[in-house]
Amino acid sequence: MLNRLKKGTTSLKVNISPKNSAKLLPKSPGVYIFSNSNKDVVYVGKAKDLRSRVSSYFNSKEIRAIRIKKEVSSIDFIVVENEEDALILENDLIKKNKPRLNVRLKDDKSFPFIKININENFPQFFMTRNQIKDGSIYFGPYSSASNVRKTLGLINKIFPYTSCEESLPIKLCLEFHINRKKTKCSSESNKKEYAKIVAQAISFLEGNTKNALSQLKKSMWDASAFQRYEKAASIRDSISAAESLFEKQSVITSKITNISVDAFMVGSNNIETWIDVMQVREGKLSSRDHFQMEVQDFHNNKQILSSFIQSYYLGNNHPPKEIIVTEMPDDDDIIKKFLEAKYQRKISINKPQKGSKMEILSFLSNNLTKWLEYREGRINSNDKISDLSLIDIQKQLSLESKPLIIECYDISHVQGTNVVGSMVVFKNGKPDKSKYRKFEIKTSQKNDDYAALREVITRRIKRFKDSDSLPNLMLIDGGKGQLSVTHEVLISNGYKEIEIASIAKQKEEIFMPNIFESVVLENGSYGKHLIQRVRDEAHRFAITYHRNKRSKKMISSELDAVLGIGPKKKKALINFFGSVKNIRNASYKELIQIKEINKKDAEKIKDLIN
Repeated sequence: MLNRLKKGTTSLKVNISPKNSAKLLPKSPGVYIFSNSNKDVVYVGKAKDLRSRVSSYFNSKEIRAIRIKKEVSSIDFIVVENEEDALILENDLIKKNKPRLNVRLKDDKSFPFIKININENFPQFFMTRNQIKDGSIYFGPYSSASNVRKTLGLINKIFPYTSCEESLPIKLCLEFHINRKKTKCSSESNKKEYAKIVAQAISFLEGNTKNALSQLKKSMWDASAFQRYEKAASIRDSISAAESLFEKQSVITSKITNISVDAFMVGSNNIETWIDVMQVREGKLSSRDHFQMEVQDFHNNKQILSSFIQSYYLGNNHPPKEIIVTEMPDDDDIIKKFLEAKYQRKISINKPQKGSKMEILSFLSNNLTKWLEYREGRINSNDKISDLSLIDIQKQLSLESKPLIIECYDISHVQGTNVVGSMVVFKNGKPDKSKYRKFEIKTSQKNDDYAALREVITRRIKRFKDSDSLPNLMLIDGGKGQLSVTHEVLISNGYKEIEIASIAKQKEEIFMPNIFESVVLENGSYGKHLIQRVRDEAHRFAITYHRNKRSKKMISSELDAVLGIGPKKKKALINFFGSVKNIRNASYKELIQIKEINKKDAEKIKDLIN
């Protein structure tokens, strides 16, 4: 675990009480490890100051902190020399323990890489799904094995390399005898010449296509000058293959043709979160891949980007001089410093606002949108499975008919503040977003989920217009108490025909009126999958609404103290910055960029909220 740390790094592991002992942690950079009561690692994080960072979880009312805090039973920590070491160690521990609450690649073991064992006399290029610390160079991850094989095939055409074991006798090396590669797999081979081929191929994989082509042309002219015409002809064929490949690449930006960047973007539909990665070399699309992420509700796009970029480059995946993103990732300065130290060159991470790089991001955004639509359509378009799911629910819950319209309700708040309710609607087993509703709770008391739910259901049934709009099943996120409240409101208003059920989170039990025992849906059944999906969507919708409401309220309350900041200016600030933190961190110049904010307003805002 610690073999990647620099010399002199100190390692400490101490079990402490999370409630009482967070303040005892050292004020040093390092990694903290949160474990639950079963000793399972649930979250790993890095910090510039361990004491300050870990203590913040127990003082914060943020949804993310509350969710993590609930899971924590013990805390371990490892002290390192600097933030860069912390970043490396954090990444290693996440890969090792796969903490449930961390952002990570979904099914990350399945993604393939190109491996080059450069420590061998005649390095080979091959596909692998496991990165090990053996001195080899890795490129990837790639989204599929077919992409790896395609890439290896193209590389071998341009830079012929050996793909067999070095120990094979010459007579068995068929590829050499049919001129598929330039060297024999034996001690007679010119190791220096082969090393050049490998170096050119690595440079090509790193995105230096122009440089690779230039090197090939130089080698061709050198061979010709020494009258090695067969070799020159072979290199000429490689150049033709390379140029043919470059011509087929799509032009991404018409403004600057020599731009080379890696572009990253996060996107989500109702079901999945994906990251699109696009490599642009010399103004042309070199490659594009998409990766599904495993995330919790409380993670934002900045956190997702940060985690992915770290895992993408912390192996031996070589970055270009510039990385562009639609949102600046968390800890971008640490990632940048680490990459610059590792690759011994300047590397920038930027969020372009205009020009050719913005053009690249627009291209990426359009493609990611299409991909998400495709994924959602693929998941939701299988009418047969949807119908089987509804039949399964009807059977397992003993309903009179298939639940063609399911409404699901959830309540969200933090310690009784900013209480909100959500309603999502699934029609024929698919989400009907046009019917989704948000409820700002007005009448309930603090920490009274039952009163909040009673208000939501009461307000909802007032909008029932006719029997065609009535749900076949009302699903409540909660236990017996929530079920009783919902049942009471429906009966008192004359809606006896609507089926209702509640689903408890802990054991995924389903409770129904007048049934003493809970129903546990069969594991892996179509019905259970749909019920969980509906519940999770209601929860996501409620959390999102609550988070936005709370953030805007915090901004609004602080801005109320600023004389001269009325509703219009307040709205402009909220729309532009999105959070109190962003307004606090905003410079004077950034504030006056908003047309509604003048110089005096900016000065007042900086004075009062800082």
